[in-house]
Amino acid sequence: MRIKKKTDNDAAIINVTSLLDVMFILIIFFLATSTLQREEHDIKVNLPADSAQGSLSSVSRTLVINVRKDGTYYLQNGIKTLDEMRRTVSDAAAHNAEQKVLIRGDREALHGHVAAAVSACRNSGIHEANIGYQHRPIHD
Repeated sequence: MRIKKKTDNDAAIINVTSLLDVMFILIIFFLATSTLQREEHDIKVNLPADSAQGSLSSVSRTLVINVRKDGTYYLQNGIKTLDEMRRTVSDAAAHNAEQKVLIRGDREALHGHVAAAVSACRNSGIHEANIGYQHRPIHD
Protein backbone atom coordinates (compact mmCIF):
# COMPACT_ATOMS: atom_id res chain seq x y z
CA MET A 1 0.00 0.00 0.00
CA ARG A 2 1.33 3.34 -0.98
CA ILE A 3 1.06 6.25 1.51
CA LYS A 4 0.96 9.73 0.10
CA LYS A 5 3.14 12.29 1.83
CA LYS A 6 1.65 15.64 2.73
CA THR A 7 3.25 18.59 1.07
CA ASP A 8 3.76 22.02 2.54
CA ASN A 9 1.16 23.51 0.16
CA ASP A 10 -1.66 21.47 1.72
CA ALA A 11 -0.98 22.88 5.20
CA ALA A 12 -0.87 26.52 4.01
CA ILE A 13 -4.43 26.60 2.64
CA ILE A 14 -6.98 28.27 4.91
CA ASN A 15 -10.64 28.28 4.01
CA VAL A 16 -11.81 31.89 4.48
CA THR A 17 -15.30 31.50 3.03
CA SER A 18 -16.97 31.48 6.43
CA LEU A 19 -14.88 34.44 7.58
CA LEU A 20 -15.98 36.44 4.55
CA ASP A 21 -19.62 35.59 5.28
CA VAL A 22 -19.31 36.92 8.82
CA MET A 23 -17.54 40.07 7.61
CA PHE A 24 -20.29 40.85 5.08
CA ILE A 25 -22.99 40.26 7.68
CA LEU A 26 -21.25 42.69 10.04
CA ILE A 27 -20.95 45.32 7.30
CA ILE A 28 -24.65 45.00 6.47
CA PHE A 29 -25.53 45.21 10.18
CA PHE A 30 -23.53 48.41 10.69
CA LEU A 31 -24.96 50.02 7.56
CA ALA A 32 -28.51 49.16 8.56
CA THR A 33 -28.21 50.39 12.15
CA SER A 34 -26.26 53.59 11.58
CA THR A 35 -28.18 56.85 11.45
CA LEU A 36 -27.24 59.15 8.67
CA GLN A 37 -28.28 62.74 9.27
CA ARG A 38 -26.77 64.60 6.40
CA GLU A 39 -28.90 67.71 6.87
CA GLU A 40 -27.38 68.29 10.30
CA HIS A 41 -23.83 68.69 9.03
CA ASP A 42 -23.91 71.63 6.66
CA ILE A 43 -20.26 72.29 5.86
CA LYS A 44 -20.92 75.93 5.05
CA VAL A 45 -21.88 76.70 8.69
CA ASN A 46 -18.98 77.60 10.96
CA LEU A 47 -20.25 77.34 14.55
CA PRO A 48 -19.14 79.67 17.33
CA ALA A 49 -17.40 78.09 20.32
CA ASP A 50 -18.37 77.89 23.99
CA SER A 51 -16.01 76.66 26.68
CA ALA A 52 -18.56 75.66 29.33
CA GLN A 53 -20.88 73.28 27.50
CA GLY A 54 -20.69 70.47 24.95
CA SER A 55 -22.02 70.54 21.42
CA LEU A 56 -25.79 70.50 21.06
CA SER A 57 -25.66 69.08 17.55
CA SER A 58 -25.57 65.51 18.89
CA VAL A 59 -29.26 65.68 19.88
CA SER A 60 -31.21 63.06 17.94
CA ARG A 61 -34.58 63.31 16.19
CA THR A 62 -34.62 67.07 15.99
CA LEU A 63 -35.43 69.40 13.15
CA VAL A 64 -32.13 71.10 12.29
CA ILE A 65 -32.11 74.60 10.83
CA ASN A 66 -28.74 75.80 9.54
CA VAL A 67 -28.36 79.57 9.18
CA ARG A 68 -25.53 80.37 6.78
CA LYS A 69 -23.47 83.53 6.94
CA ASP A 70 -25.25 84.98 3.89
CA GLY A 71 -28.61 84.63 5.69
CA THR A 72 -29.97 81.61 3.84
CA TYR A 73 -31.71 78.82 5.75
CA TYR A 74 -30.77 75.21 5.06
CA LEU A 75 -33.01 72.47 6.37
CA GLN A 76 -34.19 69.07 5.22
CA ASN A 77 -31.59 68.85 2.46
CA GLY A 78 -32.43 72.14 0.79
CA ILE A 79 -32.13 75.90 0.96
CA LYS A 80 -35.38 77.52 2.07
CA THR A 81 -36.67 81.07 2.32
CA LEU A 82 -37.90 82.35 5.66
CA ASP A 83 -41.55 81.66 4.70
CA GLU A 84 -40.76 78.12 3.50
CA MET A 85 -38.85 77.49 6.72
CA ARG A 86 -41.84 78.72 8.77
CA ARG A 87 -44.18 76.35 6.89
CA THR A 88 -41.81 73.40 7.38
CA VAL A 89 -41.51 74.10 11.12
CA SER A 90 -45.29 74.56 11.44
CA ASP A 91 -45.91 71.23 9.68
CA ALA A 92 -43.41 69.49 11.96
CA ALA A 93 -45.03 71.01 15.06
CA ALA A 94 -48.48 69.98 13.84
CA HIS A 95 -47.34 66.35 13.41
CA ASN A 96 -45.41 66.18 16.69
CA ALA A 97 -46.36 68.34 19.67
CA GLU A 98 -43.00 67.59 21.32
CA GLN A 99 -40.94 68.48 18.23
CA LYS A 100 -37.48 69.83 19.07
CA VAL A 101 -35.53 72.21 16.86
CA LEU A 102 -31.80 72.84 16.72
CA ILE A 103 -30.75 76.14 15.14
CA ARG A 104 -27.14 76.13 13.98
CA GLY A 105 -26.10 79.68 13.10
CA ASP A 106 -22.80 80.44 11.42
CA ARG A 107 -20.56 82.56 13.65
CA GLU A 108 -20.45 85.18 10.90
CA ALA A 109 -24.22 85.18 10.33
CA LEU A 110 -26.13 88.26 11.39
CA HIS A 111 -27.98 87.93 14.68
CA GLY A 112 -31.20 88.97 12.96
CA HIS A 113 -31.23 85.87 10.74
CA VAL A 114 -30.79 83.55 13.73
CA ALA A 115 -33.38 85.53 15.71
CA ALA A 116 -35.83 85.20 12.80
CA ALA A 117 -35.38 81.41 12.89
CA VAL A 118 -36.00 81.35 16.66
CA SER A 119 -39.06 83.56 16.24
CA ALA A 120 -40.41 81.32 13.46
CA CYS A 121 -40.07 78.32 15.75
CA ARG A 122 -41.78 80.07 18.66
CA ASN A 123 -44.66 81.27 16.48
CA SER A 124 -45.09 77.75 15.03
CA GLY A 125 -45.70 76.19 18.43
CA ILE A 126 -42.26 74.70 19.05
CA HIS A 127 -41.69 74.45 22.80
CA GLU A 128 -37.99 73.62 22.70
CA ALA A 129 -35.59 75.30 20.28
CA ASN A 130 -31.86 75.15 20.99
CA ILE A 131 -29.01 77.05 19.40
CA GLY A 132 -26.06 74.86 18.40
CA TYR A 133 -22.48 75.74 19.17
CA GLN A 134 -19.14 73.99 19.18
CA HIS A 135 -17.31 73.19 22.40
CA ARG A 136 -13.75 74.49 22.61
CA PRO A 137 -11.80 74.62 25.88
CA ILE A 138 -10.35 77.93 27.07
CA HIS A 139 -6.57 78.11 26.97
CA ASP A 140 -5.10 80.50 29.53
